[in-house]
Amino acid sequence: MPIIEDVTYNIDEDKFQKKIIVQFFKRKKSGSGLKRMYKSENSMIRPRKVPGTWTQPGTNSHLSSSVFRIGEYNNGQELALALPVENYKIIRTESKRKRKSNLEPTRNVTKVIIHQFENYCEKTTLHGLRYVGDTSLSFLERLFWIVAFGSAFAFACYYITKIFDKWNTNPVIVAFNPVDATFNDIPFPAITICNMNQIKKAEAERILQEHNAMEKQLLSDYCNYNDTVVGPEKAAPGWDVVQNFLIKVGQSCSDTIKTCFWQSDNISCEEYFNNDLTDEGLCCSFNRLPAQNIFRNPNDISYLNHTFPKKIYDWSPEKGFVEPNDGDIDTIPVRPIGSGTHLGLTLVVDAQLDNYFCSSTNSYGFKIILSNPIETPKIADFGFLVSPGVEARYAIKPEIREATPTLRSVDVSKRQCFFQDERPLRYYRSYTKRNCRLECQSNHTLNRCKCIPYYLPKNKILPVCGKRQEKCASKAKEDMELVYGNGSSCNCLPSCYEMNFDKTVTYSDLLTTDFKHRIENISDEYFRKNMAVLHFFFTENRFRRQIKSEIFGFTEVISNVGGLLGLCLGFSVLSLVEIVYYLTLRVFCGYFQSRKKGQKKKEKNERYTNSVIPFMS
Repeated sequence: MPIIEDVTYNIDEDKFQKKIIVQFFKRKKSGSGLKRMYKSENSMIRPRKVPGTWTQPGTNSHLSSSVFRIGEYNNGQELALALPVENYKIIRTESKRKRKSNLEPTRNVTKVIIHQFENYCEKTTLHGLRYVGDTSLSFLERLFWIVAFGSAFAFACYYITKIFDKWNTNPVIVAFNPVDATFNDIPFPAITICNMNQIKKAEAERILQEHNAMEKQLLSDYCNYNDTVVGPEKAAPGWDVVQNFLIKVGQSCSDTIKTCFWQSDNISCEEYFNNDLTDEGLCCSFNRLPAQNIFRNPNDISYLNHTFPKKIYDWSPEKGFVEPNDGDIDTIPVRPIGSGTHLGLTLVVDAQLDNYFCSSTNSYGFKIILSNPIETPKIADFGFLVSPGVEARYAIKPEIREATPTLRSVDVSKRQCFFQDERPLRYYRSYTKRNCRLECQSNHTLNRCKCIPYYLPKNKILPVCGKRQEKCASKAKEDMELVYGNGSSCNCLPSCYEMNFDKTVTYSDLLTTDFKHRIENISDEYFRKNMAVLHFFFTENRFRRQIKSEIFGFTEVISNVGGLLGLCLGFSVLSLVEIVYYLTLRVFCGYFQSRKKGQKKKEKNERYTNSVIPFMS
């Protein structure tokens, strides 16, 4: 039989590729297929048609191509070629080294990822994405769903960005607490009253007659009695000397406050009022906590001896009244029990105009300030004036600011307030904006003038500013106020829990009333000229309080983001789990399943390495 042509058949092995050239004989084709098979004892070989190479069925044409696919038939099943070598004759075999590509593992992983992505698109629960992975749709239809899904995703991302931008730039909201404060929740304000007379006339005359140089120096410092400035060779007086001088020459509480009524009961003024040294000199304070509850190291700060008729409650705006015995209101600081003048504090005060030597202002009378019980008042700058001969009513309204515990998670620069434990002060136990400013002024004055004014917080060992340092201390105070107003390094933000007391003051000329008979040995003229009657009271029984909180908590952010994703994409928590599954577990398992199949195929090919194509003779 004549040989038609050489036919090439490729067999893939692990490391080699064999090119086997085989000769086939010409056979005629009739009907719709090749009638005769080439076979050996155990196997048979048949040609497979390649499109465009066979003649049409029913013709007598010979084969125009000799391209074959070879397989073994065993009971009608096509298997891999495995022919005994002794039954066949190989014409020519060519072998060449096949290099194993280093990129094969990477290609396998990439192939698995692409396959899993297509699988995810077909089965995902996200709206519209399954149409993208549906291969039965036309390109135009799939493109439409790609654009639709991308637009919905972009829309969701845009508004999610808006939510996070609002959360970052304005994370805090101030609203009214739906629960009003009652008298059981707040203290009565601390009231500080100062006679504007700095030094009693009798004491000033005594100092001028005596030859005590130090007292004359202090008299000159605090009253500007003359312009004599202490020379540099004379040391400034220490704090103990200054304190004793001010107590001796100032107008004490027993001199100033003559009659006291608390909740319509006549009380001992000496028990409820204590002498305090302020920037206005010697003053009288009511309902202010003792030094050990105000200062961090009370032993380092020389403080006047105080008397308290009731037990002390360690109160602060943040802690409030939180102990189990809250029902016991008989404590310091005292708490109101109702509104109106009859349930407030009423005082009769005496200016003692005949005993004036030098006033802190250009007038005479009293300076009064309201504060919370843990603050040091700055009465010289912020006290309001009361002239003798009037009856004054102070209608008090508390301003309460609170914060939610979750506000701690917001940065201080954004919430603009401090919690107690976030901004510890050097001298004060409790942080308030006023205490912080006083401490800042003290530190700034010490750095600039090497001394501290007597009314600022300090240690005993630090020098007290005298007349020589008066200009320096005034300049330091001015600088501190300017720097503070521009957002200075004092870093005295408001407290997150704050309590201030607003007041509405009304005056009327004083007539001789039933208060006069309570004070012995005074005339009607003296009473109208020197006395003033003061009423401090609340006007309401319940008080609105502001509360500062996060505008978006974690729950609100999750709700808003989840709502947008659900609206635009049909996204849920399980959708996220589905994405994680396809990115991790599905890819991992698919990759190893692919490797396992490849390994089985490799082992099967290795068994047929010596397979040949039969030569028919």
